[in-house]
Amino acid sequence: MLADDLGWADVGYEGSRFQRTSEIDRLASDGLVFSQAYAASPVCSPSRAALVTGLSPARLHLTSVLGANTPTEDAGEREVELEGGAVLVEPTVVDRPPLGVPTLASRLAERGYRTAWIGKWHLGGRPSEYGFEDVLADSSAGATASYFSPYGIPTLPDGPRGEYLTDRLTDEAVRFLEANRERPFLLVLSHYAPHLPLQAPPELVKEYQARADPSAPQHNPVYAAMVERLDASVGRVRATLERLGLAERTLLVFTSDNGGFEEKRVERQRHVVGREASSETVHITSNQPLRSGKGHLYEGGVRVPLVVWGGPLARAGTCAVPVIGTDFAPTFLALAGAAPLATTDGVDFSPLLRGEGALARDALAFHFPHQASQSALRRGDEKLVYSWASEKSELFDLSSDPSEAHDLAPERPERAGALRAELFAWLDAVGADRPRRKAGAQAGAGR
Repeated sequence: MLADDLGWADVGYEGSRFQRTSEIDRLASDGLVFSQAYAASPVCSPSRAALVTGLSPARLHLTSVLGANTPTEDAGEREVELEGGAVLVEPTVVDRPPLGVPTLASRLAERGYRTAWIGKWHLGGRPSEYGFEDVLADSSAGATASYFSPYGIPTLPDGPRGEYLTDRLTDEAVRFLEANRERPFLLVLSHYAPHLPLQAPPELVKEYQARADPSAPQHNPVYAAMVERLDASVGRVRATLERLGLAERTLLVFTSDNGGFEEKRVERQRHVVGREASSETVHITSNQPLRSGKGHLYEGGVRVPLVVWGGPLARAGTCAVPVIGTDFAPTFLALAGAAPLATTDGVDFSPLLRGEGALARDALAFHFPHQASQSALRRGDEKLVYSWASEKSELFDLSSDPSEAHDLAPERPERAGALRAELFAWLDAVGADRPRRKAGAQAGAGR
């Protein structure tokens, strides 16, 4: 079950006191919580590509939201004006993951699994081209036009007027589980919620309006109502697995594609050449105590909820070992006894599900050369965030400073330099496309 833009702090078990997530919290209480789980990207398309292929967005050259930086006949390179007049040119991205590359779904289909994708895709092409046999509601757009029927999703027949999309997708998931109870299956229920537009059942919104405290970090009543309907979906899927006798041999995995979108600006990128800036904002959620949110490589942009429940490996507890979206495919393929991917940037974390200790990996790397224009490396509890705009590094100790409030780079320049060198070596190894300064602009040490 994949949420869209749900932040790490948006669920009760991680501290939310406004959103009601009783079913997700119950899943967390009964299952294994990964307290330091990461999306592979701070935005949706690259993160989802990593889940499907097990490859890093940097290796795929799919590092931004499709449609924002994909090359078209009438759109050139995207340029961002920096302080002092310099211009940073963002890399363009491919318009889909490569066809023919082995995926989680194609490998499981070879193993005899029935594979399905229900909901948001936003990866170019269709899920059926990447191994998913049953496909529904897979709009290639980044959001639904409406959460109430008629939805405007070409691959989902509209329901009765006023039907709510999150509930409808859950209905379709339940039907798939009932139809495939006698065979192995992979189902990705990819919700559009709680991504914009902010729309939820009016009665539920009124309940949250009565509870909202504008001074609290989280107080948007419509967003909270969307999260509650998402929570209800988790409860219904779990109840269906239990009713069908599938819980003891099925893993239910709940996560999000990136961190929470904290506020909407009329013009989110305030220094795009040729565009006017605007300061109009709408508060959506808060990722506190984590720093920043969607579109950034600080913790609030990439740390996400992750709970694994059910199946023969089911155990309750909390795991603080960092895992990332590229790990999902190799892990699930190993559990199913399927052929591994030919190439993967992830690791099999099934030993953690068994309680068998650590992973054979010391560092996680991220590359998002758009918007905030950052790359990052986490090694142990140390995290380096490199800005391509300022060509400067920040260094944080997440064990004592999970909010990334205190930059240690000025105090530990040698350590920051070593981690930056490791990050750049990784970028070279995966063939990452880096931002470049426009010809004539002064270049610094980060090029």
